Amino acid sequence: MSLARALLLASLFGSTACASYATASSDDRCGPPPGVEKPLASLGHDTKPFEMRHVPETAFGGNPPAYLYRFEREDSGTTEALRAIEMIKGGRVLVVGDHGTALVRDAKTGWQPESTGTTENLHALAPTPYYKDGQTVTEEQRKNPPYLAVGSNGAAVFRDPTGVWHVESTGTSANLFALLHLGRKTLAVGAGGVMVERSPEGAWQTVKTRTTADLYALGSCAGYLCAVGAGGVMVYCRSQENELVCIPRPPPTQATLRVVDEAQIMGDGVWLVYVRSGKTEPPSPPPSFVPWSVAKDVIAGEEVRATAHNHWSGMSEILAVGRRGTVWFQGGLFSERSRLERAKLPYEVDFHGVAYELVDGFLVGDRGTILHLAVEGFTPTQICLL
Repeated sequence: MSLARALLLASLFGSTACASYATASSDDRCGPPPGVEKPLASLGHDTKPFEMRHVPETAFGGNPPAYLYRFEREDSGTTEALRAIEMIKGGRVLVVGDHGTALVRDAKTGWQPESTGTTENLHALAPTPYYKDGQTVTEEQRKNPPYLAVGSNGAAVFRDPTGVWHVESTGTSANLFALLHLGRKTLAVGAGGVMVERSPEGAWQTVKTRTTADLYALGSCAGYLCAVGAGGVMVYCRSQENELVCIPRPPPTQATLRVVDEAQIMGDGVWLVYVRSGKTEPPSPPPSFVPWSVAKDVIAGEEVRATAHNHWSGMSEILAVGRRGTVWFQGGLFSERSRLERAKLPYEVDFHGVAYELVDGFLVGDRGTILHLAVEGFTPTQICLL
């Protein structure tokens, strides 16, 4: 879980935000030196994968070398558009897309289809584990959490930990484009300003957003839950007496917004960043966002569809994807030297989803396209506890 997500949960539900870290033994607080991280074995068959040298900025400073980034197509076995992807530790990867498509990556047999029980287009996917107070989270639960996907005509399908999909009724016929899981509840937004909320038991109810604009993304906006979409619409939500109250705010742009990524919002030709208010006493005011000057030329005429953080490799880097094989690398998230780099991959497809963790990434898009990104030569920073 990211720091921003933890803070959002604490703000919405009055809980304490905390982070835990695995420590070395008292006898050896540094532990053994880390070795080179190995990416997952490729399932691709490209005669010559696309390769590029890239220098990510690490979370701990220094001058890292340029690592080899290898993009290689993997056979998905489908020509349907693939729209959302999730990966967790252990190499498990799940993808959903048009006409109810769902695929799971198997290291030996490749991408295998699963029956979701729906033929609707699935636009969003999220793991949805619910843990009761005091419940011990097992390794099996980490490897096999439940998942939820939503899509066209209000479709929702729930994948239980055994891999079986179940169709659910959301109570709306609006297209649903985005999901956000908040521990105790899961939210989806979509066309016409619709927002629906799912309980741990699978019951859905409508949440008023006070807008009729199409909503394409959900996320954390400086302690608020925010939904963004067409015409730059921004809706801020907070929990009041266990009820989510949402209020639209003046849009910072007229461009369509498609991604909420912690303290940033992206969309059609825009990359917005959070501006601190300077107020330290509660209650905090609704956050403000302005165009990021660094991105002005890099994002002009483009469209950011999805982003993923590489939280755990020691690289402070975001991978963003868009139309016509475009990707962006944003580095320097923990410094004043934040930068944005654009690259064109030799695949003439629109990318709709991305996942990125350690030395592996996956990009999915039109015509059943799945790309595996393997980062070669990266060694994690050794951290010693004093």
